[in-house]
Amino acid sequence: MYDSLFDNYSIMDRLTTPSSKNTNSMWTPPKLVQWIKEDFEKRGFPPPHRLQAELLVSHALNISRLEIYLQFDKPCTTEEQKIVRELVKRRYKREPTAYILQYHDFWSLRLKVGSGVLIPRQDTEVLVECILEKIQERDPSEQIHILELGTGSAAIPLALCYECHNLSIVTIELSKNALEYAAFNTEKYSDIIQQRNNSITLLQGDRFQSISPKTKYDFIVSNPPYIPKHDIDSLQAEVKQWEPIIALNGGETGIDFYEVLLNSAHELLKPNGYLIFEHGYDQLHQISDLVKLDDTLLLDKNRKDYSGHYRVMVLQKS
Repeated sequence: MYDSLFDNYSIMDRLTTPSSKNTNSMWTPPKLVQWIKEDFEKRGFPPPHRLQAELLVSHALNISRLEIYLQFDKPCTTEEQKIVRELVKRRYKREPTAYILQYHDFWSLRLKVGSGVLIPRQDTEVLVECILEKIQERDPSEQIHILELGTGSAAIPLALCYECHNLSIVTIELSKNALEYAAFNTEKYSDIIQQRNNSITLLQGDRFQSISPKTKYDFIVSNPPYIPKHDIDSLQAEVKQWEPIIALNGGETGIDFYEVLLNSAHELLKPNGYLIFEHGYDQLHQISDLVKLDDTLLLDKNRKDYSGHYRVMVLQKS
């Protein structure tokens, strides 16, 4: 790691400093990407380094990632270099790239994210896949009612609405800040939601307290907080310093919200309905022990993530 944000190896000392015309012309988009990539590697930032560099450069220059390499011999202006410099400076403070860009790509969607909302992870796409598999087993002409706990940026309901028809989704989120992002993203894709005869209702509330037990759902889905409280300090700086702790903290053992999900399934799920949720890579046995205490929720499957860790559990109400 480096002692200063401005050191002999820093791109900060190489950009927007007094230079000759020849020296200034060296900063083409591909060379900027290469320098930033190498700089991030030296600083020990989490990968993928080249992708982060491409995203920052394309954002700063208002071009696509492909155009970076199509403009291989085009020198960047001094003003463009300044913009790149400011973005890199924010990244040096370990601000997540998605927060700097103000968006994150998830499923087939580009979602607005920023301070106060969790950045959707690729592992959560496995959760979406599992939900879709069970939805596709249903009669496509019938309306399907889905309840989600902890919607964040609305990544999960929007992915489902992108793929399916006749969905009525109610989402609950405690954070008012996160709900603002969810509302923005839902409005952004409102045409797709309406065209597929879907609906998304955003509610602010603590767990399921705002949901009437008289209403029953075909699915309860969630990517709840599941990091044990004592493990949060050991997370990457990008996570623990920037992302909302409320979306990470799963209590002393990390499984507080799974007890809530299992208990609520009794009241809120229809017979033969599904409870589908994401969990930590090492929490399968803990949660399985909880499920064994309940004879009304039967294990349908456990699904691994793209790294080969068990990540999603599918339970069916008997």
